[in-house]
Amino acid sequence: MDIITAVKTVYSKYATFSGRASRAEYWYFFLFTIIAGAALSAIDSTLASAFSIANFVPNLAVAVRRLHDTNRSGKLIIALILIEVVLFLLIVVSFVAGLSGAIGGNSNVATGGGIGVLVGVVLFVVLAIYWIYLMAKRGDSGPNRYGDPS
Repeated sequence: MDIITAVKTVYSKYATFSGRASRAEYWYFFLFTIIAGAALSAIDSTLASAFSIANFVPNLAVAVRRLHDTNRSGKLIIALILIEVVLFLLIVVSFVAGLSGAIGGNSNVATGGGIGVLVGVVLFVVLAIYWIYLMAKRGDSGPNRYGDPS
């Protein structure tokens, strides 16, 4: 599969969360969204934002189908997104607490905030590595509970 075929396939299955997606389909579409998003950002940030919003559903759908290819439930994405939100909030709250502790002269609060940011960032990176692993993992070679290989 080449990049043009992958992009056509993903857009033809815009909101299809059933079935399977190959690694090539997922990663070529990922590459397309990065390149197109960067090009649109260079032209106009509003265009880039509109492109990102318009591609939210197909990105989610192809990721779910990619998980299906490895015989995993697409519901795993919900858990990963919730964990990302919690980690983001941890980082923001820790940063604000650390900053207010530093400004107020409370070194314990400043240190605790810094540790919270560090822990949040490390866990966020670990989650990103796990996500890459899931998306890069070889799919099942034969049929699985989500259908035949694409």
